[in-house]
Amino acid sequence: MLKQLKQLKGQKGFTLIELMIVVAIIGILAAIAIPNFLQYQMKSRQSEAKTNLQAVKTSEVSFQAERGCYVGIAQEVLQIAAAVGVKTAPYTWGNGQPATPPVATGWCTAAGVGGTTGVFTDIGFKATGNVNFVYGVDATTVAAPGLYTTGVSCPLYAAAVMTAAISAVGNNNFVAVAKSNLDGDANVSTWESTVDFGAFDCTTGVF
Repeated sequence: MLKQLKQLKGQKGFTLIELMIVVAIIGILAAIAIPNFLQYQMKSRQSEAKTNLQAVKTSEVSFQAERGCYVGIAQEVLQIAAAVGVKTAPYTWGNGQPATPPVATGWCTAAGVGGTTGVFTDIGFKATGNVNFVYGVDATTVAAPGLYTTGVSCPLYAAAVMTAAISAVGNNNFVAVAKSNLDGDANVSTWESTVDFGAFDCTTGVF
């Protein structure tokens, strides 16, 4: 018995100060790691915009090859506009709005006359699962050779796209836009796509 007591007396444990130091170190590591994890999470959610805009571009190019024009597309009815200071709520795309066949004059006519403002179903695009961005397309006209650069299209169309879903005869390009406020701050993340590029982040570092 005496021998066992001596053995117990010789054992050493952690002091309270040592435990507090360990807890403090863990807290510091967590404070560093959590914001980085959240940022990576936001970046992963942005991949949705890149994938869908590339699909929209492919669909618009196919539509133009078949019909002879690009079509402006209003955002889906279920979409909630991406707003400053309001976190965008994920929603399910569903089946999308029913196709809107043009009236007698056809697709490639002046806006409002031939039904050239369409919906995503018209170009065969449908997002799957829960969607974090809102989407829309404006058909546009630019000078020859009819191409945009990422430095030009973003500032010119970031605010206007998706409101009127512009379409008109002679449109030789389009600007497809995805907008979201994933973190609910004072900035809205905006991605765009044209014939020139599949998807481009107009607001790098903004989520």
